[in-house]
Amino acid sequence: MGLKMRLIKLKITPLSSFVTFPKGDTLFGHFAYLSFLKKEKIFENYTTDKKPKIIFSDILPDNHFYKPTLPLDAFGVDESQKKEFRKKSWIGYEDLQKGALKESVELTFMKKEFKVRNTLNRVSFTTDSSGIFAPYGLEETTFVYQPVIYVMFDNTFTDQEIEDRLNEMGRNGFGKKGNIGKGYFKAKIDKRFDGFKKIKTENCYMMTLSPTLLHKSKEMIADKEVYYNTFNRFGKHHSSSTPFKKPLLMADSGAVVKLKSYEQYIGGGIDNGIGRQSLVQGFSILVPFEFEGVNRGKA
Repeated sequence: MGLKMRLIKLKITPLSSFVTFPKGDTLFGHFAYLSFLKKEKIFENYTTDKKPKIIFSDILPDNHFYKPTLPLDAFGVDESQKKEFRKKSWIGYEDLQKGALKESVELTFMKKEFKVRNTLNRVSFTTDSSGIFAPYGLEETTFVYQPVIYVMFDNTFTDQEIEDRLNEMGRNGFGKKGNIGKGYFKAKIDKRFDGFKKIKTENCYMMTLSPTLLHKSKEMIADKEVYYNTFNRFGKHHSSSTPFKKPLLMADSGAVVKLKSYEQYIGGGIDNGIGRQSLVQGFSILVPFEFEGVNRGKA
């Protein structure tokens, strides 16, 4: 797919709980928004460019990835183990790479709490214009295992620029309720990380690390071998007069593809606006792993 891109890992230090879970496409959205505020033209032609300038993974537990989205039989577990195995959501990097998919773990990466809050009118100092007490529920996520983000980018950026801009995002608060102190974090490049090891075998499969528009790279997929769960992304416009949102169906993180050739990323971007441009990041970083295939045997 052209020029090789650089891949780095950043360790995240949460400074608060999160209301919005940091997925790769939303991290890109925040990053692009900062670029627009700086009056840069880096993403001006993003929806027509075939090559991405930067791709973010979801926030992930350090040295672990999603359990691949494959049929349960592909993991080599017997009937008595299937119920417990379904609870396992993560797999260590080394186990994934060598295809030891049965070694998936039930890792406690985050905890979710439902908290009751109330909105205060700063003019009247009442909870509601009608004076009626109107509480609302808010689900907050706290990370209890070291979170990391993988970032792949071309020569548009330097390592330090990526770190600095992520820290700027962290100071402003990521996602919903940043104005009340949610989504605050610090980011630091993990200099020990030297990329994903390339697998030199015909049994090399790839797994995505963020929501992806797989149809944008359908010509790259071998023998239609692709396994994924769907994910709905609802686009919106910060300064548009229209109330309408345009839902977009994507392949969720952890999708598995068999490619015709070795690639670093897959997917594409899309203009998903109504009347004005709205960028949706549909690229994903790929992690290679060895797998015999669903129809040719079990890992």
